[in-house]
Amino acid sequence: MCICGGCGKLIDNKFYYCPWCGYSRVETEKEDSNELRYAKFKEKQFQKRYNQIEKMEEQLDDLEHELSILVLSAEMHK
Repeated sequence: MCICGGCGKLIDNKFYYCPWCGYSRVETEKEDSNELRYAKFKEKQFQKRYNQIEKMEEQLDDLEHELSILVLSAEMHK
């Protein structure tokens, strides 16, 4: 069930046109699908950036660990 964009009455999803006022759901579905595709695109972008940040955090942790070892080694050789 969904709400008609023309008259606001509740109609079954299987109808392409509102049986009460004749409003076409086809254009609305196209707009909804465009919005859905855009939302999926934005989610993929967000996930890609999040993965990049995770990878950089791991690299920074590795570098910090290596730096700690170098500092400890330099202090031991004094």
